[in-house]
Amino acid sequence: MFEVVRAVAALRDEAETGHLGRIERLLDFVRDSGLYPPFHTVESRINEPESVIEGRPYLMFGANNYLSLSEDEAVKAAAIRAISRYGIGPGGSRHMSGTVDIIVELERRLADLTGMEACMTIPTGYMANVGVIRSLTCEFVGRMPYSDSESVVFVDEYIHGSVSDGCRLAGVRTVRYRHNSLDDLERRLEQNRGYTNRVIVTEGVFCLEGEIIDIPEYVALAREWDAMLLVDDAHAIGVLGPRGGGSPDYHDCADGIDLVVGSLDKALGGTGGYIAGSRTLIDYLWLTLRSNVLSSALPCGMAGAMLEVLDRVETATDIRAELASKAHWLRTTLRAEGFTVLGPHDIPSVPLFIGDEAEGIAFASGLLESGIYCPLMRWPAVPPGRCRFRLSIMARHEQRHLDALVEACVTVGRDLGII
Repeated sequence: MFEVVRAVAALRDEAETGHLGRIERLLDFVRDSGLYPPFHTVESRINEPESVIEGRPYLMFGANNYLSLSEDEAVKAAAIRAISRYGIGPGGSRHMSGTVDIIVELERRLADLTGMEACMTIPTGYMANVGVIRSLTCEFVGRMPYSDSESVVFVDEYIHGSVSDGCRLAGVRTVRYRHNSLDDLERRLEQNRGYTNRVIVTEGVFCLEGEIIDIPEYVALAREWDAMLLVDDAHAIGVLGPRGGGSPDYHDCADGIDLVVGSLDKALGGTGGYIAGSRTLIDYLWLTLRSNVLSSALPCGMAGAMLEVLDRVETATDIRAELASKAHWLRTTLRAEGFTVLGPHDIPSVPLFIGDEAEGIAFASGLLESGIYCPLMRWPAVPPGRCRFRLSIMARHEQRHLDALVEACVTVGRDLGII
């Protein structure tokens, strides 16, 4: 795969004059190499175990609808009621059009669920991560509150691409540390002790690695180095914790996390993002977070749906336990068949590691022919030569669905010589 990356880079020397010619050459090369991802049209039951895709029934293992709330009748009814009252759109930026009471209530509930003081919602989780790094590291007025030159961001080498994009947008010094290595992070902190505004970024759950991160250890290190701690909790909210509040709830460490960024898309079944933290930091983000200031608010229909979702999440203890049980069964069964499954934790995203892109693409094609829909996670979403499947388990997946998935994986794996 590294050869492919070098070949793509070499296209620049051969490309025709003009930017469109260069783009066409790149697209031709990626398509001819079999690396262009397929996009299939899902026609019904888009987030359900049994979906219809381009006229054919498939078992869905590509949707992150962990708690099976996306198509829940009560959740859809709550969205419809909110649309009937407020309309389909929020009216514009909350700075200009006002802030709607149903969104304010959702933010209060999210703050309560995560154990943080305050919360703000953002139209997408990506926008939250892209904007928040700049707010925490850059000058807003004069050299206040943070000088660009004194700021440094420490990010896990496997951090989500939205955080990486946010670091590039901020334009401040960014230092990557080895994945989930506190020793390496401390070395990087020591090497950069001249920077007085430090921000450490990790994820509560690395779903592609099958890991729940020990956030209290990061809290302790952040306090030792007087650094702010930002936790991306997209795959933890709704799944971890007695009340489903994600990492702060699971580890009982809300008082040690400065900001937690979450997603309404996955376990909560909707779309959107949020940032929760201290009242001081959230008030500051209302002033400085450009992805909030310069964007329309979350749609009111989604806010209505999410309020119903939160009622369900807080009491979904048995569902979370059942998801962990299903994940444990799938992990151990696939490993017993000779597959490589990453990570030690029973989270509802099970990373089935393949490695070579050509083998991964062939494996994905074989699964599709077998009636299993689960797209391959490939470069550039993961490093070259480290492709994998993120097998997403939902509450409504039954044992027969999991059995069919394993049977298909074993058949395709044997045909390809992977097991």
